[in-house]
Amino acid sequence: MKKLIYISLIILIIGASSCEDHLDLTPSYSLNEKNAITNSIKARAAVNGIYETIVNEDHYSGKLYVSLASKSGFVKWSSADYKMEYSQSNQTTSNIESRWKAYYKTLNTANFTINGISKLSDVQIKPEERNALVAEARFLRAFANTYLFWNYGHWWSSDDSNPNGILYRDKAITIGTIEGARLTVGESYEKIYEDLDFAIEHLNSFSSNRYVSKEFAKVFKAKVMLYRNAFNDGTTGLDEALTLVNEVLDANIAGFAMQEDLAQVYQDSWDSEENLFSGYVSDDADRTYNTSYTYSFTMIMSYGNRLPLPWYQELNAGLNQGADWFLADPRWDVVTGEARAPINWDTTPRYTWTKVARLGQYAGQRANPPDEKYNTYFFRYPELYIMKAELLARTGASIEDAIAPINTMRSIRTNPALPSLNPTTQQELMDAIFKEYFLETFIENGSEYFASLRFKDSSGQLWIEVLRNAPLDVNRLCYPIPNTEMDLNPLIEQNTDLQ
Repeated sequence: MKKLIYISLIILIIGASSCEDHLDLTPSYSLNEKNAITNSIKARAAVNGIYETIVNEDHYSGKLYVSLASKSGFVKWSSADYKMEYSQSNQTTSNIESRWKAYYKTLNTANFTINGISKLSDVQIKPEERNALVAEARFLRAFANTYLFWNYGHWWSSDDSNPNGILYRDKAITIGTIEGARLTVGESYEKIYEDLDFAIEHLNSFSSNRYVSKEFAKVFKAKVMLYRNAFNDGTTGLDEALTLVNEVLDANIAGFAMQEDLAQVYQDSWDSEENLFSGYVSDDADRTYNTSYTYSFTMIMSYGNRLPLPWYQELNAGLNQGADWFLADPRWDVVTGEARAPINWDTTPRYTWTKVARLGQYAGQRANPPDEKYNTYFFRYPELYIMKAELLARTGASIEDAIAPINTMRSIRTNPALPSLNPTTQQELMDAIFKEYFLETFIENGSEYFASLRFKDSSGQLWIEVLRNAPLDVNRLCYPIPNTEMDLNPLIEQNTDLQ
């Protein structure tokens, strides 16, 4: 009975869609053994269904990034994540189980889709179309496995034999396939890279930020390599990561570029050309309830400054650390602002991160026209420049050459105007790059958290330790495997020190 309950939590309802440039989140195409993928139209619909499990899920969006920002110490919005006191016997946050299920929902959908499309004959679908669709699905599988790894495994370990890898599945979960052992860390990366490399080879080039592309696959692989290897001050793979970033920067891709006006970027939301991949929801869906509840509601209601501000409080949009950096930066007045409480009986204004919260649920639904473009900025163009700067700095470039990409990025921005940075020492360079991640991408895709784990201050402490004013227990960077999985899967082992 327990197994049946578990399976019911990951039943897949996949949204049908035509091949138009939007994702229809109305669930009208249910994938099962009786309703199999039999042609290119159903194959496209099945792939679109994988996107639904990502875009329509707060564990790939605001709720996740609140968790990561809290772990970093920049905020204390999620107390359980800030304290990192969780274990299998003390699961202090509902994220532990719900996030696990969300990622396996994506993986289940992706595996069904990959296996179904791969079986189509050349008569049913053109081979090049089949390869492209399989590549899209395999990238999304790698995407979900990476998020799973970042939340539930020792992704940072340089020891390939470390047993705290992912629970890898390449088939849809059934009663007979629940049980399974975890991969090692090295094996986990091999599986993720296999999918990413296939995607890089066979995915179509960028045409819309609604869908993943060859260029996003390159950038994402570069991120995965950078996050793991730079954590231990290693350089393995960083030359390849730099090559991948340069290939995307040098491609001059139509429809993907920096905008001069930062306020317009966030006003445009998923229509901004800065998005390489975004959390788009079509206008024939219920946008407020099919996007991040964290962005549309909680960011304003729970995390912002209640106005009017008491004399003893600072207008900091809820920052615990880093407010002095941000308040001195020209981007502050663009990315933060006043928003009305998101419930009808509370008219109290809050000061919050309006770049993602926008007007909030109540005011957004009543605006004319409605403003419900709660985007998840999985990757924006400026981060290419920041990543390039870091990769140059970590692979032996001069201070002047390493800071140049960030200064190029800053020179393109004219509203607000951003001054050039001129570090004179290696420490000043690394501090400048770290702060740029925070100032440019905070609460958008977790980049500031991962940066806090690989950059150090002048005393040699990781920034996550400085921001939290506490030593780091690396084993607590990941959650424990949830009890649901531990109870039903006798082959799985718990994360080290999280029993």
